[in-house]
Amino acid sequence: MAIKKENILGVDIGGSKIGLVVWDGKKVVKQLFIGKPTLAKLKEGIGRLGNIKKIGMGVPGIFDEKTGRIIKCPNAAWLNGLNLKNLFPKKTVKIDNDVHCFLRAEASFGAGRGYNNILAVAFGTGIGGGVMVNSKILNSPAGEFGHMIIDEGKAWEKLYQAGKNNPKAQEKINAIGVANLINAFNPEIIILGGEGAKLPSKKVISQYLLSIPKQMPKIVLAKLGRYSNAIGAILLFSNR
Repeated sequence: MAIKKENILGVDIGGSKIGLVVWDGKKVVKQLFIGKPTLAKLKEGIGRLGNIKKIGMGVPGIFDEKTGRIIKCPNAAWLNGLNLKNLFPKKTVKIDNDVHCFLRAEASFGAGRGYNNILAVAFGTGIGGGVMVNSKILNSPAGEFGHMIIDEGKAWEKLYQAGKNNPKAQEKINAIGVANLINAFNPEIIILGGEGAKLPSKKVISQYLLSIPKQMPKIVLAKLGRYSNAIGAILLFSNR
């Protein structure tokens, strides 16, 4: 991974917050956290961090990579239909799914270093995901794990949200979700991140695997903290 020595702004747009970091080519030099995200707060936050020409953005949903138009963000509806590149015409803007950014950062600097086949799952307002195969991240909308159907037509994300006041039920549904991912992808490692991330029960996961322990990957929590998505957005300007 290499980035030229210049200031680049990374923006993580989530369902309940916006995180911004400035990278000088070697390290993070500024950080800013904004709650209750809106378009006005996004513009204000970017303006507060100086006249930076390059901006990487992670968005919680599906977008048009060529145009920069947001197609659908289920947990951040204010983004739907916006063209983030047109909003900042004097800057170079690159966009990716927020959990793909999270995966990129963890693979480069965090828990995923040294692995080639990685799944990332982020638990926040909803559930997002990312898939890395042979060191390449599959393009959006690949990785929309939260919309995987788990029980009687109900999606993982909806069951996760409904279980927030019932930790045991939520842990079980998350373990089933992770087991499904293992059966589908057979990854080397699964990295869990976001404010709601907890290590699921391997005992429950094992009940749904076809071959134990051969299938069981390493399952870990992320290392880079609350600004990992924004760091991964900065890495859109790297060779990763």
